[in-house]
Amino acid sequence: MENNQPIIVKRVKRFGGGHHGGAWKIAFADFATAMMAFFLV
Repeated sequence: MENNQPIIVKRVKRFGGGHHGGAWKIAFADFATAMMAFFLV
C-alpha cells in the first residue's frame, strides 16, 4: 500500500512563560536600585 498523504506535524508555541517568567525580577531589581539611589542622594 502506498500512502501519498504528507505527514503534518503541528507544534504549539508557548509565549510569555519562558524561563518561568523571570522578567519581573529584572524589572523589580532595576526599580529597587533606582529607589536606593534616589534615597541615598
